[in-house]
Amino acid sequence: MTIALSSPFILASASPRRKELLRSVGLKLKIIPAHVDETHINGESPQTHVRRLSCDKATVIADQHPKALVLGADTVVVIDGLILGKPKNKSQARAMLERLSNRQHIVFTGFTIVSAGFGISKTKVVRSAVRFKKISPEEMDWYVNCDEPYDKAGGYAVQGKGAYFIKAIHGSYTNVIGLPLCEVLEELKRIDAVHFR
Repeated sequence: MTIALSSPFILASASPRRKELLRSVGLKLKIIPAHVDETHINGESPQTHVRRLSCDKATVIADQHPKALVLGADTVVVIDGLILGKPKNKSQARAMLERLSNRQHIVFTGFTIVSAGFGISKTKVVRSAVRFKKISPEEMDWYVNCDEPYDKAGGYAVQGKGAYFIKAIHGSYTNVIGLPLCEVLEELKRIDAVHFR
């Protein structure tokens, strides 16, 4: 059994996690990262932020490849109204873990599917709530001294060592990884872009 696409499919992201998720269900895709300004606009809600960036990423690549279906995505971790980006160093990673410890935070992913040639443009935002256990100082030392936190929004990987900190997830698990796979495939089905054989 395979999943067939009606058009060439491009992921406008360099994220290895998004690529792995899409390939795990048998989708054939090309990777062409979109380089867009990801600066947060003052007063912009997290949902609006991920919606805008996913759309910007998909549109940039779709304009260059009008016969393809292009998927753009952006994920943020939000707590106390703050968007937690990717930590640049150990002190930033530790500060994020301290904020997330023993609390619930929200993960938003915006995804956009665009085909310039077929006049398709669909954008959705998916929300998941994640509850962390209380993280001890020794556990923080252990985690900030591994490579994992430094290219992840919020400074942790749900599919790696960071899974140890997670007590519960309400909503899409793959959304917390960086792409709500069920919702993306449902949208591709809705626009008649995928066929299960």
